[in-house]
Amino acid sequence: CEASCTWSGQLPPRSSTAGPNSSYSTKIFLGGVPWDISEQTLVQAFAEFGEVRVEWPGRDYTSPPRGYLYLVFQEEGDVTDLLAKCCQDYNTRDSYYYKISSRRMRAKEVQIIPWVLTDSNYVRCPSPRLDPQKTVFVGALHGMMTAQGLAVVFNDLFGGVVYSGLDTDKFKYPIGSGRVTFNNSRSYMKAVAAAFIEIKTPRFCKKVQVDPYLEDTLCSMCGMKQGPYFCRDLGCFNYFCHSCWDLHHTSRPHHKPLMRNIRGLTRARTSHHNDYNVGRYRQDPVRDLAEQFGQTFGLHG
Repeated sequence: CEASCTWSGQLPPRSSTAGPNSSYSTKIFLGGVPWDISEQTLVQAFAEFGEVRVEWPGRDYTSPPRGYLYLVFQEEGDVTDLLAKCCQDYNTRDSYYYKISSRRMRAKEVQIIPWVLTDSNYVRCPSPRLDPQKTVFVGALHGMMTAQGLAVVFNDLFGGVVYSGLDTDKFKYPIGSGRVTFNNSRSYMKAVAAAFIEIKTPRFCKKVQVDPYLEDTLCSMCGMKQGPYFCRDLGCFNYFCHSCWDLHHTSRPHHKPLMRNIRGLTRARTSHHNDYNVGRYRQDPVRDLAEQFGQTFGLHG
């Protein structure tokens, strides 16, 4: 699908400076990793900072490693101890550098990109209540996008943004989706109608997907059963139960339902009908985010 509108500009900087009060995800991105390094060698290289686990997106026995991965530490203090021993790039302030060795490469400098927790939520205008009916879900976000950056993009395009937040995993690390709340229905409907937005920055270009933020609510037709299906077509724009969807959409086969998934963090275009069973968002957000970081920074070992 083509993007209906484009935002171009410079996003606000990430909160990457290790301040005394900074809180970090225990998960960090590692780029520029030697192609011949083993998981065991990686664990040993960072063992002095604490127990660590390797997440290597896309690595299998049939394809070569891509040169970037994630490390997951047990404690937040392990991450701050590591950063304290790194060199920092003071030009971009995006990342840190640490030297590791593999069988063929000695003292190879790898890039470490931590995630500061304050980048996951941004309040642009204090509001007594965030209205789910004025909130959009945004999918396919770039790995460098912060909550503040998301708020800037949507406020510039549609106005009225009061809050933005990024969805995170159990390590409080972004998973490539988020939410934006507006203070008026007009801005909300403009964002929903846009559906796809192209974001262009000096460091990356990315098309994101915009949908209504779905609630757990009753069918808007019968008012009796749960309404798990939402029709985003402006002629409907309501929740439906299984029976009412079939009844209401007999003559509207081109309308596709949105449905909350089990985690409630992403939305997928799905249905009980086989011909609707097509995911709207990629199935491996961790791998996608790693690839985006790798492409942006040129981190391929």
